[in-house]
Amino acid sequence: MSFKGTAPEGEEIAAGKCHASAASITVSPVAVSGDGKLKDVVVYVKDAAPADVPQPAPAVLDQLNCRYVPRVLAVRTGQVVRVTSSDPTLHNVHVLAVDNSGVNFGMTGAGQSRDLAFAAPERVRVKCDVHPWMSANVYVFDHPYFAVTADDGSYEIRGLQPGEHTLVFSHPFLGDRERKVTVDGAASPGSVDVVFEKGEK
Repeated sequence: MSFKGTAPEGEEIAAGKCHASAASITVSPVAVSGDGKLKDVVVYVKDAAPADVPQPAPAVLDQLNCRYVPRVLAVRTGQVVRVTSSDPTLHNVHVLAVDNSGVNFGMTGAGQSRDLAFAAPERVRVKCDVHPWMSANVYVFDHPYFAVTADDGSYEIRGLQPGEHTLVFSHPFLGDRERKVTVDGAASPGSVDVVFEKGEK
């Protein structure tokens, strides 16, 4: 996955603004590597049928130096999302769900955790009302055919049946793109690349 053009400038958060020993950070809506590879794109099969496969291990959404890590997470319906805090400060985890139950709770120190789960597919925004620059997106699917691009823009979706599929490439800031892919037993949908550019669909 790649990004074309100049990435949007991020917000500078000064050292100590999160907690006394916190380092300064830059919060940007787009994470692009030096060679233009795009992180945090959720790639999934559109209209995939639910699959009866075992639930994966819990997914972790940490709060570290007043950032959500990772800031884009993709999970199955019913999968445990373990919200943790590595910060010695107050955080408020505000889950803004529509098709699932919303929740809003506080964490007061490092080492705390709380488990969540979502029953219905949707994209859920999570924010901290104490630190307004903190935001994450949790994509919930009722099938296992999805992935999130890594630092180098790579991803892998396994287990697709042969035939034509529509892949959706979704980025919380840059929007969605769709591409057709044909799986014939030898090709991999991970070979499909999309170049994102702000303002282009």
